[in-house]
Amino acid sequence: MKSILFSITGIILMGLLTVQGQTPASGTVVFEEKAKIEIKLEGEAAAMYADMLPKERTSKGILEFSPEASLYKNAPQPVEDEMGSNFHAEGGMMIKIGDTENKVFIDLKEGKIIEQRDFMTRLFLVEGDFPDTEWKITGNQKMILDYPCMEATSSDENDVVTKVWFTPSIPVQSGPAKFCNLPGLVLEADVKNGDRIFTALSIDLTPPDAESFKKPKDGKKVSEEEFREIVAEKMKEMGVEGEPGTGGTRVMEIRIKKY
Repeated sequence: MKSILFSITGIILMGLLTVQGQTPASGTVVFEEKAKIEIKLEGEAAAMYADMLPKERTSKGILEFSPEASLYKNAPQPVEDEMGSNFHAEGGMMIKIGDTENKVFIDLKEGKIIEQRDFMTRLFLVEGDFPDTEWKITGNQKMILDYPCMEATSSDENDVVTKVWFTPSIPVQSGPAKFCNLPGLVLEADVKNGDRIFTALSIDLTPPDAESFKKPKDGKKVSEEEFREIVAEKMKEMGVEGEPGTGGTRVMEIRIKKY
């Protein structure tokens, strides 16, 4: 299991929170997800498009969890939101910002993550181990949806800081996206000072429906490196360069020609 760094204060506080009682470790959490979008435009017509393009995308995700596994997926989006996640660039190119079929399945017993990723109407399955994240519990506390939570922070090789709030009262090492190696369910996360934010909106401790709570099986099995190569090649063919930026900001560079 990946390492977790605890401060002495954090351990004491976690113990105080835990003794208040633990709830059943199965249920569903609805999250709001906000992601900044950075779009770099080049070309003579770039200025006329700058104000038309979105700077942020808000969506909802659903986390289903049990003691053995968790599944995070996009909640159904209203039609107007789906249309709003697209923009039309000169030359007839339609680019969609948003992940409609993406899922993250975390096998808590095996320490494995299976991601179903939707790219250009094609599905891919990317399997890997738990992220090698070192968390430091700060000792800060707050309540989220009536659950006592503790703050933990981490920093990656690019000095991108992630802050999460987790509750030991729901003793499941999971959360939205790939947050999965903390001693409690993650109810809030902030990547790179607001570049990407997850906020729990509701918690239902009814065990998830077996029909929806399944490991993703659709899509071509590829490694992380293979998937990135596929994305880079396709984007290059379209004349678009970019990928999700460090910390969660979606970065796209578009060269607009004047006709």
